[in-house]
Amino acid sequence: MTALPRIEINPDPHVRIEQITEEFACVVIDDFLKNPGSIIDYCCEHADKFSIPERSYPGPLLSVSDDAMRDITRFIRSTMSKQFSFLKGGMTASTFLSMVTLQPERLSNLQRLCHKDPRQRADRRNFAGLVYLFTDERLGGTGFYRWKEGEQIMKATALDLEDPSAALAFLKEKFPTYNQPPRYMTESNEIAELLLGIPARFNRFIFYSGDVPHSATIAKPELLSEDFRKGRLTLNVFASVVPR
Repeated sequence: MTALPRIEINPDPHVRIEQITEEFACVVIDDFLKNPGSIIDYCCEHADKFSIPERSYPGPLLSVSDDAMRDITRFIRSTMSKQFSFLKGGMTASTFLSMVTLQPERLSNLQRLCHKDPRQRADRRNFAGLVYLFTDERLGGTGFYRWKEGEQIMKATALDLEDPSAALAFLKEKFPTYNQPPRYMTESNEIAELLLGIPARFNRFIFYSGDVPHSATIAKPELLSEDFRKGRLTLNVFASVVPR
């Protein structure tokens, strides 16, 4: 397979901070990449290389090489490490091109909720960044939440790994949301409170702590598409870092 061209970022990006809570913030940078169009072209040319994981993501993914991500990982180490107070050294990262395609009725139990990113180790911290690579802003940005029922969701998550049917029964018993037709989470409910929504914008980069519950705010799932030029395509990077 032809390698993805090196992804370059624009020099001297303007960093905007959106506060989520007193402890957590989200960085927002517009016009982040020099060559976003070439990434979309690559996806179209290699559509057959994408695959949908069983339950972890509601659409197809393709792993991106470290070489292609060199500029972005360097930026995270040099600039985001100062903003979020983690060490430049010891960072590991994984990157995917991702496109949400599943209609709500096909979502797994936990895909109907916001989520935290799992940590590699207890002594490390998780951060995530993504670039929106679609022009139709109605496909939705990203919402950040505070759990109201975190303990119950932990129980449901553990149960879901063993028996999804039992987990769904548990969730229906505990939460009215699960007795309604499936949908993507886009607002506050009895499980979590929406704290901040970042709208989507083509070539916008956001960076945030994976310890904050978050989800894609897809209010119009009928607009989702398997066409990489029309669908909700993002470049996602997950960084595991050493806190200062």
